[in-house]
Amino acid sequence: MKPTFIIATGLLVLGVSSLALIATVASPVPVAAAQAASSDKTTTFDVPDMTCALCPVTVRKAMESVEGVRLVTVDFDARTATVVFDPSKATIGSIATASENAGYPAHAK
Repeated sequence: MKPTFIIATGLLVLGVSSLALIATVASPVPVAAAQAASSDKTTTFDVPDMTCALCPVTVRKAMESVEGVRLVTVDFDARTATVVFDPSKATIGSIATASENAGYPAHAK
């Protein structure tokens, strides 16, 4: 039992000491990615037909399936979906159509 404890403690110490090394390594962000993020557009859609707890999940997945959509946040209580997307790849119409095809018509505010 004692040798197992010593080995486990040694591995734990090695693991914890390497966390500091991992935390100090900088992860470079490509300039193109940073510029692309600044050109994103945010639009809020009314989605009045959401009536159950599963509806926001379906709407989110449908909208996220559109190429160029970066983030979808659905507010079930307000019956809205806020979408961050790249306007060079996705349009308000394509996002609304994806939601409608999933059974939840969406209209940009």
